[in-house]
Amino acid sequence: MKIRELRTWDNLIFRLACLAGAIFLVTSLFWIGAKPVAVGLFHPPMDKVAHFATFGLLACMLWMSLLRGKPFMVIALVSAVGAADEYHQIFLPGRSAGLDDLAADIFAAVVISALLEYARRRDISFSAEQVQERE
Repeated sequence: MKIRELRTWDNLIFRLACLAGAIFLVTSLFWIGAKPVAVGLFHPPMDKVAHFATFGLLACMLWMSLLRGKPFMVIALVSAVGAADEYHQIFLPGRSAGLDDLAADIFAAVVISALLEYARRRDISFSAEQVQERE
């Protein structure tokens, strides 16, 4: 295989892995969130940090998998998952939905999407060749 073909194949594997990670994260969010152990797992204000980290990771994985250069699509998808999660919590004993949690989810998607869009436009990348050149 030529080097260009290897890069394309590696890129495809990376994108599929990110997509699989995003699907796993959303599935885990709803499955683990429905367990009794999720009640009171994080106390304020750390619950907002947990929301930011979780939904920021989701935004990053969605961006890296399919939606590079489409920040509004990433924000819309992450917002929809956040809204579905909050709606799901209405029906769980001991859990409650909150607009503040949804705001933290959307804020995470906006921040991560903005950072990734900035990096894309500035063509900031860290390929193996660039790292070796810097050493």
